[in-house]
Amino acid sequence: MRTLLLVLFCISTQLIEAQFPTELSTQLQDILENRIEISGDHGVSACVILPDGNLWHGQAGVDKMGNPVSESTVFHGASSTKSHVATCMMLLAEDGLVDLDASWTDYVTLSANFNPNITVRHLISHTSGIKDFLETGAAATLILNDENYFWPPTELLEDVVNDTPNFAPGEDFEYSNSNYVLAGMIIEAVSGNGLFEEIRTRIWEPLGLEHTYGGGYDDFSEASAGIWWNFGGGVNPYNTIDYTSILSFAYGAGNLVTTAEDNAHFIRALLTGEIVEASSLAQMLDFTPESYSSWTAGYGMGVHHAIGTGDSEVLGHDGYYTNMSSTFHDPEANCTIVTMTNTQTEWYGIFAEISEAVKSYVSTDMIDLPTASELSFYPQPASDELFVELGRADIRTVSAFDIQGKQHHCDIVFSDPGLRIQLPESWSGLYTLVLTYGDGHTDRITFIVR
Repeated sequence: MRTLLLVLFCISTQLIEAQFPTELSTQLQDILENRIEISGDHGVSACVILPDGNLWHGQAGVDKMGNPVSESTVFHGASSTKSHVATCMMLLAEDGLVDLDASWTDYVTLSANFNPNITVRHLISHTSGIKDFLETGAAATLILNDENYFWPPTELLEDVVNDTPNFAPGEDFEYSNSNYVLAGMIIEAVSGNGLFEEIRTRIWEPLGLEHTYGGGYDDFSEASAGIWWNFGGGVNPYNTIDYTSILSFAYGAGNLVTTAEDNAHFIRALLTGEIVEASSLAQMLDFTPESYSSWTAGYGMGVHHAIGTGDSEVLGHDGYYTNMSSTFHDPEANCTIVTMTNTQTEWYGIFAEISEAVKSYVSTDMIDLPTASELSFYPQPASDELFVELGRADIRTVSAFDIQGKQHHCDIVFSDPGLRIQLPESWSGLYTLVLTYGDGHTDRITFIVR
């Protein structure tokens, strides 16, 4: 799609760059500080992206070395790994390198006695029936027995997973980390590359994610957030040990190492249609009926609904292994929120507080303020151009969104007396223009393009 050209007419000709609202920024940082002072978290990080693209990131507490958490401190993304793996699988399917409805045996040979009728789709939708090896009593012992041990994925599936199925393929839903270990092996088999090498080439590098790694597989120089976790016997620090065993044990299912900001850019790009084709995203968001009765509140393929937020349309993935993370995007509000903590504390605790603050701001400052009635614009419907007569000269930002909430970036020039928008030929349907002024006031114009 061609870049939307916005020609703004007002007195100034200076390009104005939007800033994150100061009041909201202060409120969000206070939430993080309170998590350290009151809730028992040792180190936290969060990132918020608003509908107009304004981004905030904040940190509080300390990392594994006792140093202040910074914006480049990396946390364990835990099960948010699955969104990256599922996305990579969809890209491979788009290229014809994997058939989602083919048996896993078409790609991988194992001595494990898994049902050959299990398909790739069954794996990434958790409908395979394969038992979960990570959620067992023996897992903690295996993980901590030798901190330097590197767990090959074949060993996890052949020696650790109980291959007695929970149910026949496609007959039910049960979240199982084992599914994504096998999915990761399939990606390696069809691509000829290591799992995280393939994900980096197809996803991380194109998105410019510079602080994201495959834990236990990739080297990195960023400070590590560390671990305060309950492997049995209460929450304890694990900050003087090597993380090779801990991370390689969660291959493909929970060994992402990343920052809140990197993961926010990823999930926003995924759910606004910037990574996979529309048909692929639709499949990822086709939630298995049986999954609604589980903790996931509805699971598709590497994506589930946020729980504990009071809003079932918030989509993404949480993580709960050595660190806790919540990585979600709200398509309706077009807001993205990621929170991470190095401490096993209240599930969704940080995310729920951050989400409530952001939604309160969005509903107050970007929806309920006076909108199109204050502005005159024509024609309606539009075809190749839209004209807007401005009542004020202090325009700060102008953003355009389609009906799915996807933002279309703008080149902005200031002049006088109004606004003229050149509409790309590929545009069709309902669009919204958001104009933000110097005092924070926001106008919205919704128009049709034919």
